[in-house]
Amino acid sequence: MPPSPSQGLRRLPLNVMTFGTVAILGPGLIGGSLALALADRTLAKRLMIYARSPRALDEIRLAGVDAELSTNPSEAVRDADVVILCVPIEAMAGLVHEFRDALKPNAFVTDVGSVKGSVVREIEPLLEGRALWIGSHPMAGSEQAGFAAARADLFDGANVILTPTKQTRRDAERLAEKFWLSLGSKIAILSPEKHDQMVAAISHIPHLIAAALVNHAVNFGDLDLAAGGFRDTTRVASGSPDLWAEILLANRDAVGDQVEQLIQGLRTVEMALKNPDQEAAKTVLLATLKAAHDARSLLSAKRPKRK
Repeated sequence: MPPSPSQGLRRLPLNVMTFGTVAILGPGLIGGSLALALADRTLAKRLMIYARSPRALDEIRLAGVDAELSTNPSEAVRDADVVILCVPIEAMAGLVHEFRDALKPNAFVTDVGSVKGSVVREIEPLLEGRALWIGSHPMAGSEQAGFAAARADLFDGANVILTPTKQTRRDAERLAEKFWLSLGSKIAILSPEKHDQMVAAISHIPHLIAAALVNHAVNFGDLDLAAGGFRDTTRVASGSPDLWAEILLANRDAVGDQVEQLIQGLRTVEMALKNPDQEAAKTVLLATLKAAHDARSLLSAKRPKRK
């Protein structure tokens, strides 16, 4: 049986393998961190980086990353053994269609998108019979964006969710496991649909809530008076609005359903606060707060310590 979301596979010691030529398409926070991590661990014999904008490649060049740079996706993947799609979700299928004829037979292709249902539905048919494909989602990142925010240790201890389907070849899944484990990550296996439901709850809805909290607080006063709790709770609201609008729309079904459930939960709290029966109101509030306290305490206990 595949591991549950909470079960990581064993870690691999550093430098036990290389992945030949690795092509990273999109050198933003995730793609840039992949480039730095692969170089730091000497896991690629040759590194190719594609960006549509020459200015983005200039950042890589100035940073001194040992990689070959290109604004031509077919050129970037032509000799690649591993191809990682790190472009925005809405651009992935078009990019694959653009370079797929240049792929080596049985090249391994994966992505880092935070939505999997639409990505898998669009890309899997494009690569059928052409490449070893599986969807990936490293649960790593920050509210910062771009190569300037990239870190070689971004994936160390991070969970990476793989989303195989009935069409996924087992050797593609094994390659994905080896690739992410070699970067210090842990692996979980979910269907694309289950992934989107879970990530809506632990990533997409929290971002919406952080944005709503900031917008709400702005209506009542000066945000400069906010203390650490407000700043911690709303940190992710500093993320790119364009990127997050795209993510939310790509996962609109799961997010929409969960927004409705969240509103129902808030209405329960609202009714308790309006209830003149003090003891009944306190019972509801205590139950809500205690359930959250206990669950969050377990999460804190499981959090790995970063070196």
